[in-house]
Amino acid sequence: MQSPSKNRSASVCQQTCQSFIGVILSVAVFPAERRISRGRKLKRSSLLALFGSFVTVSSRKMTALALIPICLIVGGAQLMSAQSAMTCHPMNTREAVAPETLPPPQRLAGIGNAHIRITASPEAQMWFDQGLNLLHDFWDYESVRAFEQSARVDPQCAMCYWGIYHAESFAHSNSKYYANQALTKAVSLKGRASKAERLYIEAAAAAAEKSEKSEKKEKKNKSPHESEEVQIYRKLVKSNPKDLQARLFLAEALTNGYDDNGQPRAGQKEALAILQTVLKEDPDNSAANHYWIHAVEASPRPEQALHSAEILASLAPTSGHMVHMPGHIFYRTGDYARAKESFAASMKADEQYMQAQHVQVDDDWNYVHNLMYAIANLLEAGEFNEATALSAKLKDARGELENTLYPWSSRDSMSRLDPRLPAALRTADWTTALSLLKPVDPPPFLPNLQFLTRQLTQFALGMQALDQRDPSRAEAASAQFDAELWRISNRLKDEADAKAKKKEKDRDKDEEKDKKAADSSPPKLQLMPDALPDPLVRNLSVMSLELRAGLLMAKKLNDEAKKLYAQAAQEEKALGYREPPAYIRPVSETEAAAFLATSDWAGAKTAYKDALVERPRSGFPLYGVAMASEQAGDVAGATAGYAAFLAAWKAADSDLPQLVHARSYLASHNDGSSTK
Repeated sequence: MQSPSKNRSASVCQQTCQSFIGVILSVAVFPAERRISRGRKLKRSSLLALFGSFVTVSSRKMTALALIPICLIVGGAQLMSAQSAMTCHPMNTREAVAPETLPPPQRLAGIGNAHIRITASPEAQMWFDQGLNLLHDFWDYESVRAFEQSARVDPQCAMCYWGIYHAESFAHSNSKYYANQALTKAVSLKGRASKAERLYIEAAAAAAEKSEKSEKKEKKNKSPHESEEVQIYRKLVKSNPKDLQARLFLAEALTNGYDDNGQPRAGQKEALAILQTVLKEDPDNSAANHYWIHAVEASPRPEQALHSAEILASLAPTSGHMVHMPGHIFYRTGDYARAKESFAASMKADEQYMQAQHVQVDDDWNYVHNLMYAIANLLEAGEFNEATALSAKLKDARGELENTLYPWSSRDSMSRLDPRLPAALRTADWTTALSLLKPVDPPPFLPNLQFLTRQLTQFALGMQALDQRDPSRAEAASAQFDAELWRISNRLKDEADAKAKKKEKDRDKDEEKDKKAADSSPPKLQLMPDALPDPLVRNLSVMSLELRAGLLMAKKLNDEAKKLYAQAAQEEKALGYREPPAYIRPVSETEAAAFLATSDWAGAKTAYKDALVERPRSGFPLYGVAMASEQAGDVAGATAGYAAFLAAWKAADSDLPQLVHARSYLASHNDGSSTK
């Protein structure tokens, strides 16, 4: 992937752009992503930048609109780069550790209250319950250890091997070698188990058989609620109506998410009903509260899980992920202060655990996930100094495996270039973004990160040029950006087409053969994996549209620009729900800033309000709404807007120019009564 020739003509570039629009971008095949539950995937330093080049208006309005970027103070300090320590070859792998060779677990308290009565010795029952709670906590590494210990002390315990199967399936979704071994053992021992235990094991066996089928065939034959796994769980629930665990596993098997309109699909709808029933009967059920948060956080009404968010940490205070999860709901509902508390408590829990048990970061995926979310949360709250401190932790929070490198996450990939880069992009501080990108030089075995570096550099150059009212320089950057994006998009499309043709020709034989081969040997874990291309291309496609729309606005072609902004917003939405959001700065904010620059106060206000839908009470759009009202001469609207902004950013860094301007405006229009 070489950069386009510098002497490429503008007309060719424009044709390239037009061709690019029609390219179907979601074409690369994702390797199996790290799962956080069946039906869900884990989408596993000095900073003082604010709105950056938020807006430029006429010279007469510069005083009121002085949104001066506070640049990152880089000085002579060496730029952080997660790539600096990369010396591995891309094909380097290591074998996953077999469950039986893991160190014996320690007894853990404060991890939840789940229990299934099994046919086993009292000690095996104890370790089984620990493993079960950790499984519900998505703490896969410790769950495997606990279940393995239960089987170690009672080798005839069928459900102990059932537990290893589930935990291993979570830990190594790319290969079921150890999981299948454990399931085979569980099936061989089920004659020693109770009727209920046998149904649990049979449901697991049905799920394993189902996963071996291609997704296409599965969709043809059965809908989720008709699968054999679900039927067995229904039988288990019917014969054991007081077994709340059986209902939770049924709900998880049914879960299939929401449609494009935010409505729950059939399986999801039933799963929601089941979880509500369990919580009604057992309000403090730790697993049910955890799953309820996951079940509704991506819905249009995440506030449904506020009660679960308020109590979950107290139900499992030792578990880093369980302490972290309330932050998802608080972030989604705009309560960034409480989200901050959740993320800080999770960080403390994980750090204490890793230090006490000498666990490496690759065996605690939640740690880096929590840090990324905590940083995103602090940015929405205007707490940039603290975001800087947490960004400095990211380098050591990432290991050498996908568990902590999150190659499927474009946001994490940007952070791998420099941990401070997401913050610079969120605040539209293009000067700082460029200074951070300049020294980044990913090694040759990470070509996708090299591609990302070049593209982000061109995007930042283009956006900076637009803010500096230099359309020719912005157009050059946009053309170079789109030319390379077009090339890799077409390459991915060609590869996908070739794979589809081969799959049709071989009728899935090779794919099934490869799957069986992967499951017939211990998992091979790739060291220092590159970023996956498809998430990068989809994210960069949104940036391309934003940059081209900005160019149209600069040429006063506002109607055409609005169409591109609308398309960008659609593609942003198509990125799906991610934790934190996959697209760092909402498209609607970029559009709103462009409206402000052209004195379209009404358009700016509408766009900022659109941003508040997904990021409620974020200071960025709140300030924009107030500024648009002020410039429109709406004193009442501006007064209310700035008051709301100050309330939202009451814990923000005190010297931010936005705070200064908001307080000054209120002091001069409201006798200072709302300036605190």
